[in-house]
Amino acid sequence: MNRISSVLLCILPSLAFHVRAQDENGGRAIFSNGDQLSGTPGALTEDGLAWTAEHLLHQPSTIRLDSLLEVQLQAGDIPERNTTHQALLSLTNGDTIRGELVGLDDEYVTLKTWYGGELRINRLMATDLEVIRSEHALYSGPDSIENWTVSGEQGAWGVDNGQLLSRLKGSVAREIELPSRCHIHFDLAWRSNLKFHLILFSDEGDTSTPGNCYDLVCQRRFVYLRKKWKGKSSGTTNIGQPANIRELADQEKVGMDFYIDRATGTVAFYVDGRQAQVWSDEAPKVGSFGNWLHFVAEEYPLRISNIRASVWKGDLPENSETGAPDEPLKEEGQVIALQNNDTVVGEVGAIENGTLTITSKHGDIPIPVQRIRSVNIGSENFEEPIRKNGDIHGWLREGGRITFRLDSFRDGTMNGYSQAFGEAIFDLNAFSKLEFNIYNEDLDHLRGGSDW
Repeated sequence: MNRISSVLLCILPSLAFHVRAQDENGGRAIFSNGDQLSGTPGALTEDGLAWTAEHLLHQPSTIRLDSLLEVQLQAGDIPERNTTHQALLSLTNGDTIRGELVGLDDEYVTLKTWYGGELRINRLMATDLEVIRSEHALYSGPDSIENWTVSGEQGAWGVDNGQLLSRLKGSVAREIELPSRCHIHFDLAWRSNLKFHLILFSDEGDTSTPGNCYDLVCQRRFVYLRKKWKGKSSGTTNIGQPANIRELADQEKVGMDFYIDRATGTVAFYVDGRQAQVWSDEAPKVGSFGNWLHFVAEEYPLRISNIRASVWKGDLPENSETGAPDEPLKEEGQVIALQNNDTVVGEVGAIENGTLTITSKHGDIPIPVQRIRSVNIGSENFEEPIRKNGDIHGWLREGGRITFRLDSFRDGTMNGYSQAFGEAIFDLNAFSKLEFNIYNEDLDHLRGGSDW
């Protein structure tokens, strides 16, 4: 039996649906037997998911959900957001919901999202709340591989579940307009030995060896920074001393931060919040640099997530290892960590006009939400949302996932329900893919994000 015939066995012909194909909501259905079918998803009924494939099917037909592994969605337009911060709320089931923090009380955390409106999340089903200032944000992602330039072996890099994933040797690059002072963050995960390059400020995006750039080289636990330039005179030089990073030998995942002053040629490198090295270029004006950022895999696989580029004001964060230890907190209440490393303890109150009121033993303290770094919202009685038949995983282009029971699927939106936040209507453009039959353990090995 050929591949097309086996795909069609998973489809029930139907004349009841009239679905208009829309490029922005087009995609590809992946079946549990490995077959694939491109087209456009439509309505959801008791029989399955309506599917339009104009190149193959002469009429909309229905895909049985029990045969469906996932639906990959084409990249759509993400609206510009004028917010001062982005809140990341982690749930007990592994989900991450992003949005603007507009409410926080004893029962609910309320996030305003562009893709699902206001979501009131049951606080007992939340574990961590992190706030990232976005007033100076320049980039946050990754979203779709179409927005990156891949060089090297074909298919070397892709985007999977909100992460850049290397499958072969090669470079993936993106141009980001960065100011003289900037901060770049990302999470890096690998297997066994780390062999990796981060190329900064290159003048070419379609190669892993640009002529002008700063090249951070990670060879297992040893890291060094070199500079390359071309022009009337060309050259390559190592900057400062190499660093010996114990985390790169002892772990397989770290967070990396770079605080860069291009005018002075200073690059401060942090690993998991610890200052690992500071390099200084003695001739920062030598070279014709650009704004391309590259991730280069010499050994694979690698996973890169939570990429953020932002303006940096010039003050380095305190070193979490060498800084003075905090005094034990004697007050009772919730712990609120601020962006300037101060800590407030008390009971959170209402959020009005972007300001959270904290009731402490010193009285009421108004704190702008954008000044908050994290809130300890943990409870001694955590709950997990009840698993429902029809639950799916919706993987967000901005990173993270949301689990909900899919109730309807049409006109570029999804209606769903979760015990964590109730009913919601989601914009499909926010999602890179939808996973079905997520509680069927026999299918776990088929999902691209489940293993390396």
